[in-house]
Amino acid sequence: MMHYCKINKVGYLLLVCLVFFSITGSYAQSLTIQGKVTETDGGVLPGVTVLLKGTSVRTATNNEGSFSLQTPDGTGTLAVSYIGYETLEIPINKRPMINVTLQPSSEALDEIVVVGYGTQRKQDVTGSISTIKADDIRTQGSNSIQKSLQGRVAGVQVESAGGNPGSGVRILIRGTGSLNNNNPLYIVDGIQVDNINNLNPSDVASMDILKDASAAAIYGSRASNGVVLVTTKTGKKGVTKIDFDSYYGVQKIAKKVDVLNATEWATVSNAAYAAAGLTPLDIAKNPSSLGTGTDWQKELYESAPMQSYNLAASGGGDNYTFSMSGGYLDQQGVVKKTDYNRWNFRMKSDFTKGRLKLGESIILSKEYFRTMAGGWGGQGGNPVGSAVKMIPVFNVYDSSAIGGFGGAYGPVTNVANPMAQLNLEIPENRSTNVLLNLFAEVSLFEGLKYKFNLGYTNTFGYNYNYTYPYVVGTLFTNVDADLSESRNQSDYFLQEHTLNYEKAFGKSRIQALGGFTYQNSKYRVLSGSKSGMPEDIKVIDAGILNTAAGSNATENALISYLGRLVYSFDDRYVLTGTIRRDGSSRFGSSNRYGNFPSFAAAWNISNEDFFKPLQGIVSSLKLRGSYGILGNQEISDYRYISSITSNANYVIGQNQQLWSGSIQTAFETADIKWESSKTFDIGTDWSFFKNKASLTVDYFNRKNTDILLQVPIPLSTGASTNPPYLNAGQITNKGIEAALAYSNLDHPLTYQFSASMTAVNNRVDFLGTGTQQIFGGSPTHAGASATVTQAGLPVGAFYLIKSDGIFNSEEEINGYAKNGQLIQPSAKPGDMRFDDFNNDGKIDQNDRQNVGSPTPKFSYGFGGNASYRNFDVSVYFQGSYGNKIYNGLRQDIEGMNININYAKSTLGAWTPSNHTDFPRAVINDPNLNSQTSDRFLENGSYLRFKTLQFGYTIPKRVLDAAKIGSCRVYVSFDNLLTITGYKGYNPDLGRTGSVLDRGVDFGHVAYPLARTALFGLQLSL
Repeated sequence: MMHYCKINKVGYLLLVCLVFFSITGSYAQSLTIQGKVTETDGGVLPGVTVLLKGTSVRTATNNEGSFSLQTPDGTGTLAVSYIGYETLEIPINKRPMINVTLQPSSEALDEIVVVGYGTQRKQDVTGSISTIKADDIRTQGSNSIQKSLQGRVAGVQVESAGGNPGSGVRILIRGTGSLNNNNPLYIVDGIQVDNINNLNPSDVASMDILKDASAAAIYGSRASNGVVLVTTKTGKKGVTKIDFDSYYGVQKIAKKVDVLNATEWATVSNAAYAAAGLTPLDIAKNPSSLGTGTDWQKELYESAPMQSYNLAASGGGDNYTFSMSGGYLDQQGVVKKTDYNRWNFRMKSDFTKGRLKLGESIILSKEYFRTMAGGWGGQGGNPVGSAVKMIPVFNVYDSSAIGGFGGAYGPVTNVANPMAQLNLEIPENRSTNVLLNLFAEVSLFEGLKYKFNLGYTNTFGYNYNYTYPYVVGTLFTNVDADLSESRNQSDYFLQEHTLNYEKAFGKSRIQALGGFTYQNSKYRVLSGSKSGMPEDIKVIDAGILNTAAGSNATENALISYLGRLVYSFDDRYVLTGTIRRDGSSRFGSSNRYGNFPSFAAAWNISNEDFFKPLQGIVSSLKLRGSYGILGNQEISDYRYISSITSNANYVIGQNQQLWSGSIQTAFETADIKWESSKTFDIGTDWSFFKNKASLTVDYFNRKNTDILLQVPIPLSTGASTNPPYLNAGQITNKGIEAALAYSNLDHPLTYQFSASMTAVNNRVDFLGTGTQQIFGGSPTHAGASATVTQAGLPVGAFYLIKSDGIFNSEEEINGYAKNGQLIQPSAKPGDMRFDDFNNDGKIDQNDRQNVGSPTPKFSYGFGGNASYRNFDVSVYFQGSYGNKIYNGLRQDIEGMNININYAKSTLGAWTPSNHTDFPRAVINDPNLNSQTSDRFLENGSYLRFKTLQFGYTIPKRVLDAAKIGSCRVYVSFDNLLTITGYKGYNPDLGRTGSVLDRGVDFGHVAYPLARTALFGLQLSL
């Protein structure tokens, strides 16, 4: 027994020794690894899982993104994973310090899509939705996020509103569907706004464009032109992140109009007078003595600086997130004296306590515009138009004249000195914009949430226009100083109550939404003006002449009930039903309410068992279709009732006694109702090669019925200037849109490519009585209209007299006759021949015919970006094909019929010894060579090299000492090159008026685009 105990004691001692040496040996070989996990932009990631692969040894990063993990022997592989990011595996190789940068998962970025009143899984989306992320918006050189969309979104045509500082754009989603307002509905953080020009592009996290009825029907009567949902940036849980973005650049005019110098102008003018048998102008009698004269465009334009500064902070904790930012933009114009600046502030946060979540979004902006003067009553137009038309023999300045500027004199056309216009008239506009959104969300029980959303927007505008006394030449005189001021205010109030239920059971999943909304809009304007203020006293009270004042106010309201049900089975089949019922104060009691339903289905084919063998190539494939009805109520308030204007005073009787009276200025049309848009869409969504490539293709048929049309009434009614609205038209847009993208995020070389294309066929099916014609687009001060809207043609089709070459001899003129009568009896050799389309033996406005459409056959955009180590490059192109443009400026400066400056091309005009295809110079133009005709209709197709950007990210090891997260510098170039046959300033026309004017280049009120070069800095702490 004793022996047994001794042996056991020895064994026990041996065992203890072995365990001791084993443990000490293990500790001697173990390694503690430390590090930090960050995003690609340098932001830290808390809560990231760090796992020693093949073991249960794991940890998570703290709020600073740091981690510490003990390994047995310093070997093995770390697996670093986080929701929404690609999992990264890193060999340890006995390194004590390992820092990790995680890349966002392309699948995770795309799996949630913002829709009306919520979000959906991408695979459950049945509608046509395009999403633009913050990284996709290349805003360098653009002062608004709308401009950065140009060419990037399939189905969306973005047309410039000109190059003036602070200018907006015209956005058409799937064609022109109305003769009234075609603007999409803009929703920013849940609140409707009139436009998004005033937003800071750096504040935008994403933009979702809802294009078909399934996607947009939840917005009912306001959605027929599509919906643009803008979501601003939110904070993330973790340490506070500070970002600073800035750029400074220079703009130069991209293109000038080639016009004559003083000697050349006098030569052409003398030829025109000689052809008419008239004595030349005194100022043109000795061309060789005039030299080059004044280059008015050189006087007008300058290189203009542009600068932007943005500072943002974001972060959050377990129960809250926040994001706030402030920004300043200053954009001088390439036209002297023009300017735009904008201040922005944004605050967004949310807080969670148990079942309750509270949040707010506050967006403030303040804008200032110094615009150009309008026309001074002459035929030059604004300063841009005047700079082209002003005769170069006149001088810019005249110290003896009131105001100090020279001008035209003698028997010439009344074109103003553009520099006088810029300096003697001060038009300024200011706008202060407030957007407030407050919400409270309560989780009632599992899957069911109630949300109360309260919104308010306020826009306060102030317009100021002061004109100095002046005498500019002999044609423009303003004896007294003039001042006009106006103030306007818009208030928009919204309250929404919604219930959202989401539940998965078995293979089924449902998402249900029900809600009630009320919105109210008010607008008020106050204006006043006077003349005769003493010098440099610029207040209305100082005026003594021409007193005028006015005020007006409008109000409208909309009440709505909405519902949506999404049912998916086994992640393969999805059904969506949506309905909204709207009641609007803009319509009478019999048609005040409208119902807007939609139905859609989708089939995730790639989730079928039979598809699995293809998933190595085709990662996902969805087929979807939808049909629904949307509405448009965008007309003025009170149009369904009659209106009477008071203070219509008149005299009567032998004593000519003054009586006060009233007159009816609008007639009642109580039966008008919403415009309806019936939309059918079928589309497919593809992804390939593990989601590296994607392709989306849609076909749509959008039929807008009950078009609200103003029907002409007799002048004798007294209300002809404000004719009543009737539902009397139908417009159809059919088209195909496609978007392609490819990305490779494998290091060290990463690259992405994207392209989009939109083809739309626009047609008016019927209008009014069936034969009604609506004319528009008068391209010059005195010219006839250039477009028509009528059944069988596109909206705003070009409707012009056709030209048919040049008469080169009297024999050709005499041979162009009908029944022995000359069709163009005023013609001479060198004049234009026009087509007698109606064959009545004369040329007049009845010979107009359809000669083209302002709508492109297709528009497109393509580009990409790439990075290698610390260097990156981005390029983008966009353009359109197949549309026509009427060049109104050419009609003026190639006419040679009035006394203005002419285009350089007039040097090649027809002469008896030089037969060309350019008509002869002749003052007063008896043959009407310069009349509105297809002579000035041009091909509007173009390809623009829109953006080129080079960037360099400073290595992190250089920044660590300064505790800077990331720093990138870049140079960016915008509007580098436009390839086009169009002879005007810009084929992407700079005007956003009526759709009936689309495609008509009003050169006398233009503002040319600029090329921009920028240097920028992006810094994160």
